[in-house]
Amino acid sequence: MRYETSALSDGVAFNEGTSLLVSGPSTGVQEQVYDLLAERTDSAGTAILISTDRGAPEVVRSFEDRDAFDAGRVAFIDCTGRDGPEDEQGAPVRRLGSPGDLTGMSLEFAKLVDRFEDAGRGDRVRVGLVSVSTLLMYTDVRTAFRFLHVFTSRIRSGGLFGIFAMDPGMHDQKTVNTVRAVFDCEARVDDGGEADLRGSGYTVG
Repeated sequence: MRYETSALSDGVAFNEGTSLLVSGPSTGVQEQVYDLLAERTDSAGTAILISTDRGAPEVVRSFEDRDAFDAGRVAFIDCTGRDGPEDEQGAPVRRLGSPGDLTGMSLEFAKLVDRFEDAGRGDRVRVGLVSVSTLLMYTDVRTAFRFLHVFTSRIRSGGLFGIFAMDPGMHDQKTVNTVRAVFDCEARVDDGGEADLRGSGYTVG
């Protein structure tokens, strides 16, 4: 089975285990990631969002705006450092003190995947991370690369679909190229919201 989407363009489907980098201006790529995660309802799948910039209540509103909030099929890792409950309108929330807590991020992600698997909903999981650019504000590029390499390997072995946001304008070209090397494919989003898809792990048409 593949992960189908019309958020980037019609007729695009991603292979299981693929990790996609969505790159471009920050606001635009964040919204693209939310659009891609919201489509998980098409296959009755589930979604895990790791958010470094928006708190859990705002994340829930973003899903509600897309008519895609289902407390039994979404889960969040809130890395903003804000205090709050362990759920948001019934959806599980894991809270970390900083976007730089990469170990905590990995551990909480694994727990949420296990939670969906235990509920019989672990075979069609879309995973979003918004954003890689924020991670790079809290850690060096070598540490971020190692984290992303391990994280995308987990996505590959689990047959999940990973969707990661990055704003190349916030980094030097060497850093951008290093991060790009981790991913199977990339959707480069221009100022008008159009996406140029390149790489492997997907089909069109």
